[in-house]
Amino acid sequence: MEKVNLEKDYRKSGEGANGDSYDCLTDGSFMLKMYNVSYPEKLISDELEVAQKVFALGIPSPEPGCLVTDGTRIGIRFRKVAGKRSFARMISDEPERLEEYTREFARYCKLLHSTPCPEDMFPDAKEQFRYFLDCDKVFNADEKDFMNAFLDLVPQCDTAVHGDMHVGNLISTLPKGAPLDSEHTVNFIDLGMFARGCPLLDIGMMQIVCFFSDEQFRLETFHLTGEQTRAIWDVFTDEYFYSEDCAAEKWFGTGATPQAVFDGILPYTCLKLFLVEHNCGMLFPHFENVIRQTFRLL
Repeated sequence: MEKVNLEKDYRKSGEGANGDSYDCLTDGSFMLKMYNVSYPEKLISDELEVAQKVFALGIPSPEPGCLVTDGTRIGIRFRKVAGKRSFARMISDEPERLEEYTREFARYCKLLHSTPCPEDMFPDAKEQFRYFLDCDKVFNADEKDFMNAFLDLVPQCDTAVHGDMHVGNLISTLPKGAPLDSEHTVNFIDLGMFARGCPLLDIGMMQIVCFFSDEQFRLETFHLTGEQTRAIWDVFTDEYFYSEDCAAEKWFGTGATPQAVFDGILPYTCLKLFLVEHNCGMLFPHFENVIRQTFRLL
């Protein structure tokens, strides 16, 4: 594994829940994603492998390189996407364009969710969540059986799912103030949970970010207020579920209302919260309440 000198050769360019990003001062063509010390090495090497497969499949994403270490932390080298901003940052920078940017984000999500995913190339999302349920330390056996029974009902799909889909994990090189038809690129990032499965699992992560995340976390991670993320949800679900193909009817039945969509996504959100518990080593109390309320709804 290549050793790097972060202090001498790199400059921190961003922060995330699992680590930091760094730009190279000696070669502007690449950057590093360095994970927190507590983040398991296997998950990092798995993310590199998945990123390589996603890139090879032709899904728009930064070209991955190799594993690196600074002697304490481990990271991944990526080819740098110059001038990039996440959709979260774009909306934060230009709040008057929230609807425009959110609809564009939703269209890219639908494009991803229409991409066929080779069966042997990526893990089955349902099996991932069975593992997370099994690792849970909060809920009893009957409650886990209840969620496993719901998993049995989750449609078996052969399309790509991001695994951590939200407005912070789609980046664009569109300059601030430029119209959407200007020349630019768009890429998916943070692909460690990429899988083959039901797109509604991805929408569950959007619901967590938009409604159930802590306000301080939203501001620090996405640079957005709760009011803004709730507005993003309304625009996103309108574009995703009520555009020409009316995906709302496909997933939730004829005449499905926005409230029916919100309620129908809740069980998928619960499954994503078990992933959050697995990654954080604990389930935050307000997340536990969301899951128990959804149990009652079901």
